[in-house]
Amino acid sequence: KLHEIEEKLNKLRNFIDGNIRFLTIKQVSVVENKDSEWVYDVTVEPHHLFISHGLILHNTVSIAKAGIVATLNARTAILAAANPALGRFVAQKTIAENVNLPVTILSRFDLIFPIVDRPNPTLDEKMSEHILKLHQTRGYVGMPPIPPDLLKKYISYARKNIVPRLTPEAAERIKKFYLEMRSKGTVGEKESIPITPRQLEALVRMAEARAKMALREEVTVEDAEAAIRLMTYVLERTAYDREAGIIDIDMIMTGKPLSQREKLMKLMDIIREKVREIGGPVSREEVVTTAEEAGLDRRFVESSIERLLREGLIYEQRPGYIMPT
Repeated sequence: KLHEIEEKLNKLRNFIDGNIRFLTIKQVSVVENKDSEWVYDVTVEPHHLFISHGLILHNTVSIAKAGIVATLNARTAILAAANPALGRFVAQKTIAENVNLPVTILSRFDLIFPIVDRPNPTLDEKMSEHILKLHQTRGYVGMPPIPPDLLKKYISYARKNIVPRLTPEAAERIKKFYLEMRSKGTVGEKESIPITPRQLEALVRMAEARAKMALREEVTVEDAEAAIRLMTYVLERTAYDREAGIIDIDMIMTGKPLSQREKLMKLMDIIREKVREIGGPVSREEVVTTAEEAGLDRRFVESSIERLLREGLIYEQRPGYIMPT
């Protein structure tokens, strides 16, 4: 018993002398809820890249507390920001390779904007002036274009009272753009999917949101045009396959554009052929050498083998030797 007591005391001593710091609650305040009907307690689990996969994928939040298990609707707009996986955005890589988020999450966002820091004399001057003013005058805050109180009331009124209806003219314009983009998927022998019904729904949401901002009951052609301009801008910067020279939504939806899919299929054919010749697992180096002879880049082949291993399309039977699953 004395030994057990000593162990417990040592544990307590480790807690007290460790990095844990105990904070004292000085005050508990009641916050008045003015405009929210529901408040959800979202538990962030370890090793998740995002708050909740269900929140993004299915617009639901799953809660298991005090013996109650429930799935609640969470219809809300989500604005997220992410740092590039390599510290800097690399234009030569796909958006899925730049941002360390699963494509199942990434593909759910209607708009994705790569924000790149490029030298610009005008913007650099404004930024430097703003930062220096913050240090010259404590508490300095630039005058906002719209007073915050007015903006808060405006948004609250629009959310509660304005439900825009899609007019036939606006619907026709969105439909025309969608069909035009779909028809651009075939260029010679190359076939890609430039846009999917998910982007069509996003266009409708954006057009309705613009009409709601203007406190209009109807979605006009101008709203549809604004949504189309936004979607085009995003697709050109996040879904453009430079190698194939076409827009391919699979750069966002799957992380594998047309040009990469063709190369991956070629690599898989090489691995299968080598396995058939040998009658067993083939060495990585032999696959890389054969692929280089077939015109594939060595760096691409090596990274693709790692990717195929992660995705379970091939497996390593013993160190350095691979086989298709």
